[in-house]
Amino acid sequence: MSWQEGVAITVVLLGLGAGAFLVAQRPSFWIEFGARLGKALLPLAWRYVSKRMPPEEEAAWRQVERRGQGEEWLKKRWRQSSDR
Repeated sequence: MSWQEGVAITVVLLGLGAGAFLVAQRPSFWIEFGARLGKALLPLAWRYVSKRMPPEEEAAWRQVERRGQGEEWLKKRWRQSSDR
């Protein structure tokens, strides 16, 4: 292990120790903070998870899936949407 790795591990362990100390010092604050953070981020996560394809696109995907080329079609669709 090089000295850089040793320093990096030490810094990470100090950060974890400091975080554990803060949680142990005021657990109710961190529990409420986590709950509020969860409430704030849950709608964003749900919007992403519950997103559906338009019906025409889903029908095209199902046809391609029956031919056994669904993976390639989804990759191509993803590439096209990321190029926009």
